[in-house]
Amino acid sequence: MQVVAAYSKPEEAYLAASLLEANGIEAAIWDADTVNLYWLYSNAIGGVKVAVAEEDAIRAREVLDLPPAETGFLVCPHCGSDHVHVRELGLWTALAMVFLNLLIPGKSREVDCLDCGKSFDLEAAKAAGKQPEREADGKD
Repeated sequence: MQVVAAYSKPEEAYLAASLLEANGIEAAIWDADTVNLYWLYSNAIGGVKVAVAEEDAIRAREVLDLPPAETGFLVCPHCGSDHVHVRELGLWTALAMVFLNLLIPGKSREVDCLDCGKSFDLEAAKAAGKQPEREADGKD
């Protein structure tokens, strides 16, 4: 067995092992129990290790280095960017909390695009149900 990756948290190692096993590579997790019991030892022992058979090591490293297949489900309807941020609080809720010392439960329905700076409604984006096409502006 050869170690192909090491992580500071056991959860990250188990996710990597699941990804490898989904690609047909048998994986083993080492030192997860030690880190679960004594999390301060994680750096000292080299983290939680993911090990595979020697003949699968190169392929396993390639699988783990792949970028994620999907970037997200929310895209800006104005520019097509997936670099968006859902507002945590609405303006009036935030003002009421600061100035009136009131805790008003509420959910923001606005999403801000960090690329073009425009905002759009979260419910409208859900209702549209499909990803808008990116404009062909030569920025690919």
